Amino acid sequence: MSAEADSDGAGWGALFRGEHGLYTALVIIAVACHALQILVIAIIMPTVVADLGGADYYTWPAMVYTIGAIVGSAGVGPVWAKLGRRGGLILGGFIFIVGSVGCALAPDMATLNIARTIQGFAGGLINGGAMEMVSGLFTPARRKRVLALTQGVWMTAQLSGPIVGGAFAEIGWWRGSFWVMLPIVAPLMILAWYRIPAAHGRAAEGRGSQRLPFMRLGMLTAGVFCIGLAGPLHHTGLRILLITGAVFLVGLTLRFDRAADNRLYPSGTLSITSQVGPALWIFFLVGMVQTTVMLFVPLLLQVVHGVTPLFISFVSIVISFGWTAATFMVSGHSERREDRALAAGPVLMVFGLGGMTLATAYPALWPLTGAALILGAGVGLHHVLLVARTMGQAVAGEERITAAALPSVRAIGTAFGAALGGMLSIMAGLGDATDPAAVGPAIVFVYGVNLVPVLAAAGLMIWLVRPAKR
Repeated sequence: MSAEADSDGAGWGALFRGEHGLYTALVIIAVACHALQILVIAIIMPTVVADLGGADYYTWPAMVYTIGAIVGSAGVGPVWAKLGRRGGLILGGFIFIVGSVGCALAPDMATLNIARTIQGFAGGLINGGAMEMVSGLFTPARRKRVLALTQGVWMTAQLSGPIVGGAFAEIGWWRGSFWVMLPIVAPLMILAWYRIPAAHGRAAEGRGSQRLPFMRLGMLTAGVFCIGLAGPLHHTGLRILLITGAVFLVGLTLRFDRAADNRLYPSGTLSITSQVGPALWIFFLVGMVQTTVMLFVPLLLQVVHGVTPLFISFVSIVISFGWTAATFMVSGHSERREDRALAAGPVLMVFGLGGMTLATAYPALWPLTGAALILGAGVGLHHVLLVARTMGQAVAGEERITAAALPSVRAIGTAFGAALGGMLSIMAGLGDATDPAAVGPAIVFVYGVNLVPVLAAAGLMIWLVRPAKR
């Protein structure tokens, strides 16, 4: 019996009873594997570089993981249509173990980057698969609850990731942060093998080819890689060329995808008049902004405010706490209250980012922290509700690819945000990022420009929940 067919209560306890307990556990483990490997890498990288060298590629292990995750998320539809939920989870877990062992044994930076790409692909496959499970195995009311739990997992990873990475970095054994993933991902594979029927979820959408779209995945990879390459460059012309090439390749991927029988993305991905198009645009835009904020907060605090790394982590945790608290607050909302929360979320983000921009222009530490809390709460107010609503509005037969597209599109926004933030900061005169007189104004400029995509997301959200939609 599928969870979707179960119509009993949607309280928190129902998520952990019967078959729902298995599905909830699988979703939590899948999200935890992905989240930890995103958050831990920044902490261990100084130790990694000291051991392996390759300082010129300092940001690459994080970048290639994101690129792999985008492709992995996009590949959930055809992979799971071919292998089913059990086979898809086991394959994703196996590849994740291969990538993690490769990272742990890497003798040089080049090998580490290859292994991180493999690990990122598996992370995207697992995380995208978790979203497919939320869409296909939970009733609409329960989706919001389980999605709130996944945000709690991210909050926990936000707290534990730096601790785990810092502990291994402190003892000089950065490789341990990859070995420790094996006992985390192993239960995912064991539960899937013993508790999910072999054919469970196979070809559930009932149409389309099960062939992997290698050409489109390759084009998508190349496009996102262009974005990643644009970030570290200091030549504005080359950066603009790479970003333009990235937009062209990603757009061409979506164009080819529309005519394919084994689609990666749902119908109307780019259209604001489709059922899911506006939501995907919002995920993309918010992903851009969040990435930019998180990239520059540590630099701002360290160089301009001169605070310790502990407080830098505290501000990041404040953003995540605002997100998590607001998520749990709205997870039980009715439809009318949902509309209000959805509309309020991006608007609150505008005020939060505006406050951070002002606090950066006129350095004040606690107002900056308060504005960061507002920004995080704005994300939390709308994110889970928008994910659940988008899953529920998927075109018939496209439920799986719609669910998997959500983390993929957000990750593409993350990559664009990193590249755009780097370009804007250099244009604003960031220099070598050590002079407070240069760093402060540069970040003010970056944050100010990012108010544009936040305002666009707010406008799209108001369009999405307008009364005429119902």
